[in-house]
Amino acid sequence: MARLSPLLALAALALGGCATEFEGEKPSSLYGQPTDAAVALYGPWDEALTLEGRRYYLWRRSIETEDGVRFCELRLEITSRNLIARRLMQGYPGACELFMARFVPAKNS
Repeated sequence: MARLSPLLALAALALGGCATEFEGEKPSSLYGQPTDAAVALYGPWDEALTLEGRRYYLWRRSIETEDGVRFCELRLEITSRNLIARRLMQGYPGACELFMARFVPAKNS
Protein backbone atom coordinates (compact mmCIF):
# COMPACT_ATOMS: atom_id res chain seq x y z
CA MET A 1 0.00 0.00 0.00
CA ALA A 2 1.42 3.40 -1.00
CA ARG A 3 1.92 5.97 1.76
CA LEU A 4 1.97 9.72 1.42
CA SER A 5 4.80 11.67 2.96
CA PRO A 6 3.68 13.99 5.77
CA LEU A 7 4.24 17.02 3.51
CA LEU A 8 2.08 15.59 0.71
CA ALA A 9 -0.59 14.49 3.18
CA LEU A 10 -0.71 18.01 4.62
CA ALA A 11 -0.97 19.52 1.14
CA ALA A 12 -3.76 17.09 0.26
CA LEU A 13 -5.69 18.13 3.36
CA ALA A 14 -5.14 21.83 2.68
CA LEU A 15 -6.37 21.50 -0.90
CA GLY A 16 -9.11 19.01 -0.04
CA GLY A 17 -11.92 18.89 -2.57
CA CYS A 18 -10.54 21.53 -4.91
CA ALA A 19 -7.70 19.75 -6.69
CA THR A 20 -7.48 20.46 -10.39
CA GLU A 21 -4.94 19.18 -12.87
CA PHE A 22 -5.08 21.61 -15.78
CA GLU A 23 -2.61 19.85 -18.04
CA GLY A 24 -4.28 16.43 -17.95
CA GLU A 25 -2.73 14.15 -20.57
CA LYS A 26 -1.60 17.08 -22.73
CA PRO A 27 2.17 17.55 -22.44
CA SER A 28 3.37 20.92 -21.21
CA SER A 29 5.60 23.04 -23.43
CA LEU A 30 7.94 23.14 -20.42
CA TYR A 31 8.72 19.40 -20.66
CA GLY A 32 12.38 18.90 -21.53
CA GLN A 33 13.24 22.56 -20.90
CA PRO A 34 15.81 23.70 -18.31
CA THR A 35 14.43 24.84 -14.97
CA ASP A 36 15.44 28.40 -15.89
CA ALA A 37 12.47 28.46 -18.29
CA ALA A 38 10.06 27.93 -15.37
CA VAL A 39 11.88 30.50 -13.23
CA ALA A 40 11.56 33.02 -16.08
CA LEU A 41 7.77 32.44 -16.14
CA TYR A 42 6.94 32.06 -12.45
CA GLY A 43 9.85 33.61 -10.54
CA PRO A 44 11.96 31.77 -7.97
CA TRP A 45 10.36 28.63 -6.60
CA ASP A 46 8.87 28.64 -3.12
CA GLU A 47 10.24 25.25 -2.12
CA ALA A 48 12.65 22.60 -3.40
CA LEU A 49 12.34 19.07 -2.10
CA THR A 50 13.29 15.49 -2.84
CA LEU A 51 10.70 12.72 -2.53
CA GLU A 52 11.63 9.09 -3.13
CA GLY A 53 14.81 10.18 -4.91
CA ARG A 54 13.02 12.60 -7.25
CA ARG A 55 13.64 16.36 -7.12
CA TYR A 56 10.71 18.78 -7.22
CA TYR A 57 10.37 22.55 -7.33
CA LEU A 58 7.13 24.05 -6.03
CA TRP A 59 5.48 27.40 -6.62
CA ARG A 60 2.43 28.58 -4.69
CA ARG A 61 -0.11 31.26 -5.50
CA SER A 62 -3.13 32.48 -3.55
CA ILE A 63 -6.12 34.71 -4.10
CA GLU A 64 -8.60 36.27 -1.73
CA THR A 65 -12.24 35.20 -2.31
CA GLU A 66 -15.49 35.85 -0.50
CA ASP A 67 -14.95 32.49 1.24
CA GLY A 68 -11.38 33.30 2.30
CA VAL A 69 -7.92 32.73 0.88
CA ARG A 70 -7.66 29.98 -1.79
CA PHE A 71 -4.42 28.39 -2.96
CA CYS A 72 -2.84 26.69 -5.96
CA GLU A 73 0.42 24.77 -6.13
CA LEU A 74 2.51 24.14 -9.24
CA ARG A 75 4.91 21.21 -8.88
CA LEU A 76 7.64 20.43 -11.41
CA GLU A 77 9.62 17.19 -11.35
CA ILE A 78 13.24 17.86 -12.32
CA THR A 79 15.62 15.36 -13.94
CA SER A 80 19.26 14.81 -12.98
CA ARG A 81 20.16 16.99 -16.00
CA ASN A 82 18.12 19.89 -14.50
CA LEU A 83 15.35 19.52 -17.09
CA ILE A 84 11.60 19.58 -16.46
CA ALA A 85 10.15 16.06 -16.62
CA ARG A 86 6.62 16.49 -15.30
CA ARG A 87 4.19 19.22 -14.27
CA LEU A 88 1.24 19.06 -11.88
CA MET A 89 -0.98 21.93 -10.84
CA GLN A 90 -3.43 21.50 -7.98
CA GLY A 91 -5.73 23.86 -6.17
CA TYR A 92 -8.45 26.43 -6.51
CA PRO A 93 -8.99 27.19 -10.24
CA GLY A 94 -8.95 30.97 -9.77
CA ALA A 95 -5.58 30.79 -8.01
CA CYS A 96 -4.25 28.34 -10.61
CA GLU A 97 -5.04 30.88 -13.34
CA LEU A 98 -2.10 32.85 -11.96
CA PHE A 99 0.13 30.15 -13.51
CA MET A 100 -1.40 30.43 -16.98
CA ALA A 101 1.70 32.01 -18.57
CA ARG A 102 2.92 29.59 -21.22
CA PHE A 103 6.47 28.82 -22.34
CA VAL A 104 6.91 29.11 -26.09
CA PRO A 105 10.27 27.74 -27.29
CA ALA A 106 12.18 29.94 -29.72
CA LYS A 107 12.18 28.73 -33.31
CA ASN A 108 15.62 28.17 -34.80
CA SER A 109 15.93 29.58 -38.30
